[in-house]
Amino acid sequence: MRHRWSERAKQLVRPMLYRMFHAQSEVFTCPICAYRGPFKSKRISRSPDLTRPHSKCLGCASNERHRMMYLVIEDLAERYDLSQMSVLHIAPEDCLTTQLRQHFGRYETADLFAPGVDHKEDLQAMSFPDGHYDCIVISRVLTVPPDLDACLNELRRVLPATGGLAIVAETYTHESTQEFGRFINERSREIGLDLLEQLEQRFDRVEQIRSDHYDEKTFQLTNRIHRDGQAHDAYPEPVRHPGLGFRELVAVGHTGPGA
Repeated sequence: MRHRWSERAKQLVRPMLYRMFHAQSEVFTCPICAYRGPFKSKRISRSPDLTRPHSKCLGCASNERHRMMYLVIEDLAERYDLSQMSVLHIAPEDCLTTQLRQHFGRYETADLFAPGVDHKEDLQAMSFPDGHYDCIVISRVLTVPPDLDACLNELRRVLPATGGLAIVAETYTHESTQEFGRFINERSREIGLDLLEQLEQRFDRVEQIRSDHYDEKTFQLTNRIHRDGQAHDAYPEPVRHPGLGFRELVAVGHTGPGA
């Protein structure tokens, strides 16, 4: 009980203090929790010195990808009756859990290592039968398992032949995916734009939704990257945001003829 109260106190006090000490900072609005104010910058690494300015919401701890995913899911909720659908949330993010529970008729989670999930699953060989879920939500996971092809095949396999949705978010660092051949910083690869082609080979239709589809500045959906104090925008053209960094891109795979 004390832990829950302490976390709640942090959620209330931290934004107030941050606003006080960053009164001149840019102001953003979080679509997830409706917090309005400055967002916190995040350090990615010290060598090289990489930071993401204005990344983290002080209300719900979401960052750019979470806010983007939230907006995409809200759009899908207007187009489909998600209440009649089941969803598997892989490597679940707390800030998206409430939204997914509210929209979908059945919500379940999976991860190979994280505690508290419904299913302990290896994404390369999941135990579910074919077509077991109507929708899969997965964000920033495909860099990890050694066999990317097996992961993509499994994402398609556990969806139905018609009416299935795969909501996939990744960081598109290169034109072509760079395989390491071993684990480096707990990753097997850096994702390239060719992932979109691989999804198109497995799904009947793949939507590519970029963050500039929304009010990018208000919600702070651009990954603003600073390298050694300078803006770093060396990313593939479809996602590059000149002078700032890179845009979020969410792929939505649809199954079925006429999808």
